[in-house]
Amino acid sequence: MSKALRWGFLAIAVALLGWAVVSQWDAVSASLRDLTWGAIVGALAACIVALGINAMSWRAVMRAIGLKATVPEAMRVFLLSQIGKYVPGSVWPVLAQAEFARDHGVSRPRAMTGSIVAMVVGVVTAAIVGSAGLVLAVPGALAAYWWVLVVAAGLATMLVPPVLARLVALAFRLTRRTEEPARIGAGPLLASAAWSVLMWAVLGLHAWLLLRELAPGSDLLLATGAFAFAWLVGFLVVIAPAGAGAREAALVLALGSVATPAQALSLALVSRFLMTAADVAGLGAGIAIGARRRGPAATARAASPEAPPEA
Repeated sequence: MSKALRWGFLAIAVALLGWAVVSQWDAVSASLRDLTWGAIVGALAACIVALGINAMSWRAVMRAIGLKATVPEAMRVFLLSQIGKYVPGSVWPVLAQAEFARDHGVSRPRAMTGSIVAMVVGVVTAAIVGSAGLVLAVPGALAAYWWVLVVAAGLATMLVPPVLARLVALAFRLTRRTEEPARIGAGPLLASAAWSVLMWAVLGLHAWLLLRELAPGSDLLLATGAFAFAWLVGFLVVIAPAGAGAREAALVLALGSVATPAQALSLALVSRFLMTAADVAGLGAGIAIGARRRGPAATARAASPEAPPEA
């Protein structure tokens, strides 16, 4: 991807991100009146922390395919790529991550492999956390919906290295890539999955901080399961930027036992706004990390004119 094309994509994604913030404000402002500042600030902080944890999950996989980057550098790559979510189609963050990873010496096929695997880890852990949370939190649900946990266990087999290798190879064929995808071992996958489960726990906390004020007496486990389930539905509806609309509908459905549709919709609207705000904060952090990274490099080049330019 040329530099001009990359900057063009970045400009479009930032514009769509800005539109997402502005377009939500009228609906969100009404819901904010039912919440205290403590809940709002706490939920926003949880979203930002979860974004960083997700970056660590991605880094655990990318290290296995050759990304030689420090934690700040990996954070920069991941945080900047997240604005690709606001372009319709779930593939854009993967492509953005692959392009940014190339700046750190990772070939495009290996970068694509790592990003696809990291995405699969997130999807599988969302399904596991979502199904387990919803089934275990609702009294009597386990007896009727025990099979959901069996399905979740089946999904977990997608993270077994030989099975995952076949899934990645299929993704390469569907995208008409002829390269051989890189292999990722059990250790990096386990580390990535552990980070991802922690991310869902933190995002569940953000949902619960909001939900307990909208619908007092709500359960943390249920809030966590409902949010993970709603995110998964939004992810699968690829035509919607960042799952807009689908995530909200799924959250209303999942919280039907403890919240009215109006309460669940208020949670969905505020949650989406806060997660968008977290992405804005992440974009700023990624730009700031890049500026600090370029600063010392520019100083070194000035001191040594013969030094090669930074890639």
